[in-house]
Formats: sequence, structure tokens, C-alpha cells
Amino acid sequence: MSEQIDTAIRWGSERIARCSESARLDAELLLAHCLDKPRSFLYARPEQSLSEASWQKYQKLVQERLKPTPIAYLLGAREFYSLEFSTTPAALVPRPETELLVELALQQIPRQQSFRICDLGTGSGIIAITLKTERPLADICATDIDPACLELARENARRHEVAINFIESDWYQQLPAGLEFDLIVSNPPYIAADHPFLALGDLPAEPDIALTPGTTGLEALQQIIGHAHEYLVEGGYLMLEHGYDQQALVADLLENFGFSEIRCENDYNQLPRTSIAKLVDNPNPRA
Repeated sequence: MSEQIDTAIRWGSERIARCSESARLDAELLLAHCLDKPRSFLYARPEQSLSEASWQKYQKLVQERLKPTPIAYLLGAREFYSLEFSTTPAALVPRPETELLVELALQQIPRQQSFRICDLGTGSGIIAITLKTERPLADICATDIDPACLELARENARRHEVAINFIESDWYQQLPAGLEFDLIVSNPPYIAADHPFLALGDLPAEPDIALTPGTTGLEALQQIIGHAHEYLVEGGYLMLEHGYDQQALVADLLENFGFSEIRCENDYNQLPRTSIAKLVDNPNPRA
């Protein structure tokens, strides 16, 4: 006889506890996914027996979780800013901290007029798609160096029925000549390659290219800030997610490249996470 829902959850929780601080939640999400039911169904029918197929599928997913494989990859989806996005191992798992970047960007984007935005290193497309959903009049392009990420981002854009210009590009390099933006946003990789943090939790299962740009962790931020003036209009904004310990270094870079009104906002854990700056002294204005 197959396992009941409540005993299956206990079985999964005990095993997942080896790799997760939210073992019961993980177990419930995986079981609900196997049953194609909401989590509330598990609470309403704790003594219902699982089919043999559901039990086998659930056991396989629990074993995958132990590798560890992020829940978002196993479920194939993750919520971000109240929207659901498809997720695959090609892109970084969407994180709540990045919602701060979206909120701050929305404060700068007018509702009733066109506004040109570039999302650098779009990954699964969560920033660009959320901004377009919230500000339909915005004209948004999004870049990524990885074709697999762009395929995923395009799938998510179709899912939410938004039109975004996706471009395969190493940061700015393949952007068409003459493009100018009112706002550039980015959540680039910013963890140093030898940082022990990269070995913790689910991070070993996520793509290195989305987590670390090199030895210092500042390489991508330096590129983005250093060339932003070539693509921002005077008075345009640059918004960047970065490491909690990189605030001062990012502020120095921004000031060195003609930005002012530089400020940093804390994330939901009260850690400095998102820097915002305005380009008021463009050292290389377009003709």
C-alpha cells in the first residue's frame, strides 16, 4: 500500500533537512507539485493515499533536492513580484532581494509616457518583464550573453504577454549603435570567485556565470558603470544590485564616471543592496 500524504511529508522533511532550513515547506511544495494540487490540498486530505506513480515521482524529487537542487528548478517555476516565472538551471533563481531593484526602478518610470530602459544580464527576464507589466508604455530591451537564458526570458515574456527586445550581448557590446536609455538596470554577478559563500546552500547548483564575474567580484559592476555614460541620456539613471559589502566601492565608481545623487537602499534584511545614481555630467555625450 502506498504512503499517505502526511507520512510522505514527514518522510520528505526528515531527508530534506540535511540541505534546507525550510525542509517541511520544501517537502510540501514537492508533493503538491507531484499531485498537481495546491498546498492547501495537503492540509485538507492528510490521510489520503498517494498513487504509486505520485509516490515514486515524489521520492525522485526529494533525492534531487538533496544534491542539492534548488526547489525552483525542481518545480520549474518561482514567484517574483506576484508574478510566476518559469525557471531552469540556465538562469539564477529569482530572489526577493531583487524585488527592491524593481520597486526602485518603478519609482523612476512614468506611467503615462514612453521611457527607454535597458536590463543588462536579464537571466530569466524577471526584471524586464515585471517592469513592462507594471509600466506598459515603457520601451524595454534586455541583454544576456547566454542564449539559453534568452530562450527562457522569451518564454517568460510570452507567458506574461509583454513585448521586449531581447539581445544576445556581453553587457553593452552587441547593442545596436545609437541606442540611448533613460534608465539602465542590472543585477549582475558580484560574488568573488573564491568566496566561501559560493559553496553554501543551493548555490553550487546555480550557474557560475550568474554568480561570480571573477577574482574581485567587482568586474561586471566596473564594466556596467564604466560604459553606462555611452548609453544613458544626460539625466538618466543607473540602478544596480550588488553585494552588501560593496556599497562604498560602487559609490566611488559611480562618482568617478560622472554620476551624482548617488544613494544606496537596504534590502529586506536591512543590508545595503541597491545603488542608484543619476548621470548629470556625461563625459562622452552623443553628438
